[in-house]
Amino acid sequence: MIKQIRKIVYIAVAAIAMCSTAVRAQSSYTFTEGVIEDEAIYTRLETEGRKLIDNQQIVPMSKLASQLTNTQCQAALVKPSGKCITDADLYARCKSGVLVVGTLYKCSHCPNDHLRAATGFVIDESGIAITSYHIFRGQATDEATDITVVVMDIAGNVYPITEVLAASLKDDVAIFRINTNRKKMYALPLATAARAGDDANVIGHPHNMYYSFTTGTVSRLYKREGGDKMSVTADFSQGSSGGPVLDDKGNVIGIVSATRSLYNTAQHLQMVSREAIPVSAIYTLLKK
Repeated sequence: MIKQIRKIVYIAVAAIAMCSTAVRAQSSYTFTEGVIEDEAIYTRLETEGRKLIDNQQIVPMSKLASQLTNTQCQAALVKPSGKCITDADLYARCKSGVLVVGTLYKCSHCPNDHLRAATGFVIDESGIAITSYHIFRGQATDEATDITVVVMDIAGNVYPITEVLAASLKDDVAIFRINTNRKKMYALPLATAARAGDDANVIGHPHNMYYSFTTGTVSRLYKREGGDKMSVTADFSQGSSGGPVLDDKGNVIGIVSATRSLYNTAQHLQMVSREAIPVSAIYTLLKK
């Protein structure tokens, strides 16, 4: 009973904190090079996303979700990199192709709209990008309250998602188009495949800790629920879904998907398995 009360109090406090964030909305988006300002990013995406809604420049969540039945699309991929680079250089280069994917939803605690943040990445300079299928239809989504999905790049440019071009529930992958007003975006190259033991680096937004960079290796390749999977030791958590898993050259080898907590018989946490989707799932959705 006490645990339930504590949980209710925690949820209420979290909701109040989120609502107060909207009140403290800032009008500018600036941060020192190399230093990420989490609240500024959240506020920028929320504020600019709301402007897109007010100006009727968005596609409703219900329509985007209905397009998840699309199975193939075309994209102009950039050439993969063949040169190994340092972790610092990899992060500096690849973060430009990583997106904050924000689901704007109606708040049940105040009159404002708020957002859930996830991750995505660009694969085509014209504005074609990748995220997880469950961002558009999953346990956290609710078409009764979810308004739309928008994206923001690291420079603070906020764009509406205009269409889900192709998707796979089995592989938890969705390819979507962004309205960039003909502005070219930085696209990440795709690798061909990865092996157990290869480097695996992740850039994502775990729990609104935007543009976090973690390193590790591919720990195994396997099948689950009818699809190919890849476990990595690079850390990620909620908010990282849809982010790129990169090799030591900055090529995408997978997409962040889910975590599985592993317990012993005494229900003590022993480890967390971090599951990604191999890059082959992207190629399956692309027309040759």
